Amino acid sequence: MPKKFCYKCGNLEEENSPLIEGLCRDCFLSENPLIEAPEQIELKTCKQCGAYYIDGTPHDLEKNPTEEYLEASKELASSKAKVLQKTPTGLQYEDFKDSKGVNIGFDADYTSPEDIKVEMNVRVKLPDTQEPFTEKETVNVKITETTCEVCSKRKSGYYEALLQVRGEEQISEDRKTEILQTLREEFLRIHDRNREEFVTKIQEKHGGIDLYTSSAKLAKSLASLLKREYGAKISKSAELIGQTEDGRERYRVTVIARIPN
Repeated sequence: MPKKFCYKCGNLEEENSPLIEGLCRDCFLSENPLIEAPEQIELKTCKQCGAYYIDGTPHDLEKNPTEEYLEASKELASSKAKVLQKTPTGLQYEDFKDSKGVNIGFDADYTSPEDIKVEMNVRVKLPDTQEPFTEKETVNVKITETTCEVCSKRKSGYYEALLQVRGEEQISEDRKTEILQTLREEFLRIHDRNREEFVTKIQEKHGGIDLYTSSAKLAKSLASLLKREYGAKISKSAELIGQTEDGRERYRVTVIARIPN
């Protein structure tokens, strides 16, 4: 039986290295890279809080930014990578997260304070092949600075609700300090779960405390805590302040939590 040969270079097929799509391994890889990825991608970071974006989604920093940006660069490169796959309809590139028979090792290092080089070591096992293919690809990550939406809102003094903490009589300084610490722990806990929830400003007024919050939901949640912990009586009111871009009415909510003596 005559041996098959690579239609590109003419090399004969070998028993331990069968042709793939009519090509020897070298010619197959030259025409079909294992991985497709952009040469350079951008890692957007917030210059105020250090948060970074992966596919448009902000992520808060949890450790040293130098280390975390390296991990973020790997994740970003992974999200942009497409890997060669053999399907019933032929060869095609699919997102790394959806691919099969693929293993990618990521190494990242700084080449300057604003630049990170990510090396991807790809290992792909295609159907009807005896040995997996290996390849290396490099992606350069540029760190750029912007201001995230949360920091932009904070800086502009944005708030949707006002929580007013008052006493039936003037709250003592010690009690006020205790209540403020309780509230602070709670809104930081909520912010850790949802970065869109935050307190813009805290003021001491009229013998009590005013908290300007990013949402009515947060103000009501904090008021509920005061009701549980201190027996506060809660009242609410809303003021029409305008319309949203899609024509819905916008209200600013005031929540009053009155602490008994």
